[in-house]
Amino acid sequence: MDEPMSAATSRIRRICGQGPILLMLQLVALLSVALASGFFHYRVDLLLEPITAACGGPDEQARLQMAEQVMARAGALDDWQPLSWVPVAGIVLALLGAMAVCASRALWLRDRLRTANLALMLLHGGALGLAGWTLHLYENAWSSVARLSPTACLMDLVAEGDTPLAQAQHVVFHILARENATLPRNPDDLALVLVVLLLATMVGGIVLWRGIARARAARSAAA
Repeated sequence: MDEPMSAATSRIRRICGQGPILLMLQLVALLSVALASGFFHYRVDLLLEPITAACGGPDEQARLQMAEQVMARAGALDDWQPLSWVPVAGIVLALLGAMAVCASRALWLRDRLRTANLALMLLHGGALGLAGWTLHLYENAWSSVARLSPTACLMDLVAEGDTPLAQAQHVVFHILARENATLPRNPDDLALVLVVLLLATMVGGIVLWRGIARARAARSAAA
């Protein structure tokens, strides 16, 4: 009777223990990064949707109307700002929870497993810091695009007035910000680094989970 109960208890511990919980928290953080990136690009696509390649053509009135339309869209999309806190909360809570799991393990792990657990906790801390900077860059990129895109449509950079939007934005960003404003690809590059770091924490968590399971099995066999 004791053996089936012991096997059932061991199975429940494997399913609901710290290892699966840590993996679940890491997955939540990973999905939150994808959500933050997708939300940013969706807003940018909606903002720039009405803009043609020539940003209204040579007609100044058409360019002015295009700029007004983009400004109106930017104001409407700014009302979506509270939604950006969803991925922020997901990333922060998931990584803090993962660090808490690692901290609780540190109370009873010994030797190499304890060192590996400490390294994993520091890795989660680094991921949390990188996530905060990535989300900050996404907000800066959105502010730059929302503020400067209407101005790009108003700039008459050539006599024909048919400068492509991308080139016009590049010039306007340089003039108004004295450097290129944060472009969408910059936070995306950092988000990719963050994803790699989170995948590394997942691999490290699984390896540590297996190491802890082997250590427990060895202690049980010795007993």
